[in-house]
Amino acid sequence: MAIGDIIVGLDIGTTKVGLVVGEVNNFGQIEIICCTSYKCKGLKKGKIVDEDDISLSISKTIKQAEEETELKINSAYVTIPGKYVTIVQNNILKEVKDKFAGISQKDLQNAIMQVKDIEIPDNKILIDVAINQIILDNGKVVTDPVGSFAASFNVVAQVILADKDYIRKLTSIFKKAGIEIDGIIPLALAERNLVLDKNELYDNVMILDVGAENTDIGVFEGEVFKYTNTIPLGRK
Repeated sequence: MAIGDIIVGLDIGTTKVGLVVGEVNNFGQIEIICCTSYKCKGLKKGKIVDEDDISLSISKTIKQAEEETELKINSAYVTIPGKYVTIVQNNILKEVKDKFAGISQKDLQNAIMQVKDIEIPDNKILIDVAINQIILDNGKVVTDPVGSFAASFNVVAQVILADKDYIRKLTSIFKKAGIEIDGIIPLALAERNLVLDKNELYDNVMILDVGAENTDIGVFEGEVFKYTNTIPLGRK
């Protein structure tokens, strides 16, 4: 992310579509500049029952945000309920092409491609990879290995899969609304950095998001995204 970049996040709920617009500030943080919502009845018990209603709600929400921010919104990140998400734990050992030159950006990119290379069921699609640890061959844990001198490094990650049919419907909805999808994020993973402070990010935590008809669950073992699901129980 670069300073001044605009990030849009969108959540489709049982009663409304919520949208947040943020701008990357000088500290590399996303500063909220707009938060709005519009009623929606196209989702029932986590299932898409009316694509047109959801698409209309997204269009209305986008329009409200554009009027408030005086920005043109062409794309957004969207959340996905836990019931449609499968987490596959994976780790790979990557040999460095030239250990005397240090780990290159290409070494890292190849490692990420390698960690994605798992057998995916026909009814699933890969939507994201959450890297939680990169370990050099001397045992040192680093956030960014590029430039470090090592013969190899280990990447520990969670490969996140989603229900293919749900993603197909979501893509159709956004196309009708004239909006591109920047990325699809599990709801619990999106909420983690919002509801936990810096110390809690390294604890074993369960996040419960109680909605109108559903409760989304996210389980984290330190930085590791272990489990997510949705149960059909809400505030109604």
